[in-house]
Amino acid sequence: MGKKWMILVCLFSILTFLSSVICTMLVFFNEEARTSLNSNTVIASNKTYKSSSIIYNEPNNLAITGLNPGDSITKSFTITNNNSNTIRYKIVWDNVTSTWNDSGHPEEFIYSISCSNGENIGNKQMPIDSKNNTILENLELKTNKTNTCTITITFVNKEIDQSYNINKTFGGTYKVVVTE
Repeated sequence: MGKKWMILVCLFSILTFLSSVICTMLVFFNEEARTSLNSNTVIASNKTYKSSSIIYNEPNNLAITGLNPGDSITKSFTITNNNSNTIRYKIVWDNVTSTWNDSGHPEEFIYSISCSNGENIGNKQMPIDSKNNTILENLELKTNKTNTCTITITFVNKEIDQSYNINKTFGGTYKVVVTE
């Protein structure tokens, strides 16, 4: 009778071990950094950082037309690091199309960004194409921390006739990219 119990215990131990390994592998390979837009994944991300998430509180796609001098648009997003390592990331413009450089004054179309971790940019000219698209780079977020950022886009009111920029358009996306 003792030999049968020993075989059953060994068999049960082996099955328990195998199921633990399989479950661990399933969890490991299904986790990845997520970038979400209203709870939908929108950007593939680096699998090195398994528990990072980026939530755009409003759509991060911009299709701006019909701004008047003094008009502003404000959007916010959060980056959370639930990983055991510090993550590095950058914030960039992507797929930019703009008519603000067509015989107007593109310097009148600006953005500012303010983040809860102290990173700030004030009154920087909006991009007119997809070149030089970095907003902020070399940013770090420690384990179990969250960084909330607000981006404000403004058509500067110069208190003069600015009708040359009234019908200008801007299209593009701002996004967070986990780099390491």
